[in-house]
Amino acid sequence: MGALLGRLEVPRTNVADQNPIKYDGDLGGQEFNTPSHRYFGKQWVPVENQWSDGSPSFMAPVSHFHLLQTETFHIDSGSGLWYIKGKTIRLDAGDTIIIPRFVAHRFINLPGSKEPLVFSWRYDSQYWEMEERFFRNTLTYLDDCRKAAVAPSILQLCVFLADCWMPGEFIPCRGGDYINCAVNTLLTSLLAFIGRVLYGYKGSYPEYYDPAISRKRIAEGSKKCD
Repeated sequence: MGALLGRLEVPRTNVADQNPIKYDGDLGGQEFNTPSHRYFGKQWVPVENQWSDGSPSFMAPVSHFHLLQTETFHIDSGSGLWYIKGKTIRLDAGDTIIIPRFVAHRFINLPGSKEPLVFSWRYDSQYWEMEERFFRNTLTYLDDCRKAAVAPSILQLCVFLADCWMPGEFIPCRGGDYINCAVNTLLTSLLAFIGRVLYGYKGSYPEYYDPAISRKRIAEGSKKCD
């Protein structure tokens, strides 16, 4: 448990200039669009939600909330299961689902599927730099932990989550969506504070995200669409 909470550095892979970013060869990954695109970006989740060594894929995230935006998923290929409000919803290629704010949710590739789950996603209110910073840092940090064969720090993950107003659902609570969200927001914020103050964790690392590189990519992409 100490390794999960304490300070544990892993070698950081430089992906700041990569788009898309591919993990474990190309079993999973993420790609970022420009603001002129209908969707913020694209992700793909490995078959059986596992990496090549059999470990669980972080492309199938833990249950979490969004405080600032609703989130839309559109399935490009494959099939997946979305877990929302105690329900399990299957989505296939061509399907779309909208997740309201303050509602805990998670998703996985459909068990038994022979192909990756590929989806595009966007938010109703886009915060492009914040969102790209979050995904580049969080997923690549998790991949670096996987490659180093160490457990990721919960405190570091909470710093990433808090910075993007995306608390994790660590303690599911009764009483409705708002109470559940409020309790877990406070817990995520507390753990993030401990991570910053006591362990020196940051919300972003230059190897993972360079705002100048991302702004240049967005500007160049916008010019091509003019």
